[in-house]
Amino acid sequence: MRILTLSLALLFLFSAFICNKDKHKIDWTEVPDSLKDKNGNIDQSKIDKTKIQKPTEDVTFTTSDKKEISGSFYFQDTKKNEVQPLVILIHQFNQTREQWQSSFRDSLLNLGYKVLAYDIRGHGKSSKQDGKLEDLLSDPNQAPNDIKAVIEWAKKQKGIDTSRIAVIGTSIGGNIALYAGLNLGVKVPIAVSNGKSTFEAYTGFNELMMGRPNFPRMPNVLLICGSKDGDHEAGQKWILDNFCSKPCEMKAFDSDKHGKFLLEEKPEANELILSWLKKYL
Repeated sequence: MRILTLSLALLFLFSAFICNKDKHKIDWTEVPDSLKDKNGNIDQSKIDKTKIQKPTEDVTFTTSDKKEISGSFYFQDTKKNEVQPLVILIHQFNQTREQWQSSFRDSLLNLGYKVLAYDIRGHGKSSKQDGKLEDLLSDPNQAPNDIKAVIEWAKKQKGIDTSRIAVIGTSIGGNIALYAGLNLGVKVPIAVSNGKSTFEAYTGFNELMMGRPNFPRMPNVLLICGSKDGDHEAGQKWILDNFCSKPCEMKAFDSDKHGKFLLEEKPEANELILSWLKKYL
């Protein structure tokens, strides 16, 4: 009996040791040698004190048709009131502003931009749309009003250079970005996998009008799509030829992925976007 009791006690102590060891293994991160002095202590002078902290402000925009649009505003903690360019991120249909990965937002912040992501009406925390959700794709009096409210808000912020605003959108968000480039003075519109029919609905321009002179054009446009994603490549080519002025560019990747899924599959597309912003924003 004494032997059994002793064995159980030893087993308990061994289990506790293993658990405690594993706990420290999880909770403790070894300090790299590059951050130590010659005595093995942490050298505070080698700690990177420039690491960007990214406070988020929840913001709400009221549209001209009384919809409440919910957004998130990102900026470097010491630069809220410092004048910087703004990059607006717009999600695709049936997604929310959460589709934008934090690593991409961080890249934008590191480049010296403020970032705003919002939910299109009918999505996320924003007000419900009028009619069916699909009506957003063809009604020029709904989603375009959302970006108008966002731009109006941006113009009232002392920490935003309103002459340097970019809008990046996927699918329906891409068409909102192009609408903003044509109508709202946005400097850099970037559209990923946007559809031609929604572009026509939002802008009021279609192929039947192609013979008319003085068609509006916008510079600094970047268009991205998958070459196997339905007719999106042809639609973007039509937009590029008829509504864009130099500098402008279109990139079709060998993929059938759409919008945010294309950006996830092709990281080089994100690099192309960042490079375009550095050149033209």
